[in-house]
Amino acid sequence: MVELHELHLQDLQNPLHPSTFEEYKDYRILVLRLPEKMSQKSKITSYGFILAEDSVYFYDKKHKDFNQLPDALDEMYRFLDGKIDTLMHDIETIQEIIVSLEENLYSKFSSAFMDQWHNLKKELSRSERIILKAVDTLRLFIAKSKISDQFPLNEFSDLHEHLERTLRSNIAANDQLDNLYRYYNLRSGDRMNRSIYILTIISVIFLPLNLVVGFFGMNTGGLPFQGHPLGTAYAFMTMIIFAAILTTAVLWKIKKS
Repeated sequence: MVELHELHLQDLQNPLHPSTFEEYKDYRILVLRLPEKMSQKSKITSYGFILAEDSVYFYDKKHKDFNQLPDALDEMYRFLDGKIDTLMHDIETIQEIIVSLEENLYSKFSSAFMDQWHNLKKELSRSERIILKAVDTLRLFIAKSKISDQFPLNEFSDLHEHLERTLRSNIAANDQLDNLYRYYNLRSGDRMNRSIYILTIISVIFLPLNLVVGFFGMNTGGLPFQGHPLGTAYAFMTMIIFAAILTTAVLWKIKKS
């Protein structure tokens, strides 16, 4: 094992170190930061590798030690391929969750939609930034390493293509969430407009009735039906007729428009 600079060792020990590729005199450092278990309680993990001549070492953060990979770059490829395949599966699972969320939104409008939407949006927005950085880092690593005849170019190019495909799927899921959010806002605005419209109609009908009630409630003489034994009934019938006329006028106006 080559002797590492103290700062480089600290970078490898950092569980949140961003994806990076650096070349030094005696060794090269590759760190790929990838999201894990996105469909559950996700976490972000950085995987660090030291490449020295024909040897490749993986830094085990749990045991704080370097493990030499027997098959060097081939084993490094298999390790990263497994992690990226798992990430692709997680993205596909989230896409299925979004489809289910979309179907539920179309069939039954619910305010609980925003809680689910917010959690998914947070996961996808964060993972998109992380995967994009990993794609650029892996591209740089391949470009710097392909000059060697011993470098498995086809394998790592395939690995890079899988990571790019994962990024595209992540972006597509993010866009799908944005479309659902716009649809939800349209439905919410439509429901609000309908409620305001109904309240406006009720106001149009009952505000004049309040005027009639206020008129008959004045403590002055000479009011209609004041001395009649059925005055209250007549006044009530008058308000009912007045309300019926207003309702008919409003409904006719709605039908005409």
